[in-house]
Amino acid sequence: MGWYNVKIELEQSSMFDEMVEADSCEEAESIAMASVWDDEYTSEIRANLTIDDENYDALEWCVECNNEIDCCECEEDEDESNN
Repeated sequence: MGWYNVKIELEQSSMFDEMVEADSCEEAESIAMASVWDDEYTSEIRANLTIDDENYDALEWCVECNNEIDCCECEEDEDESNN
């Protein structure tokens, strides 16, 4: 068994409604946008979060030299010492 470095890429979305007091649609959208970026809707975002797409890419990893197996320095050192 070996070690693998797995790159995990998730595309997520969240959709929910929020009542906002404002003088216009533009102001309401601006207030809502500011609230998103100020983390005021964190629980609503998480409660409605869906994964729309996902991708996984694994590379075999050498834990001794902390490199991808294809670039492993340990194998080269072993080969050179056998000569």
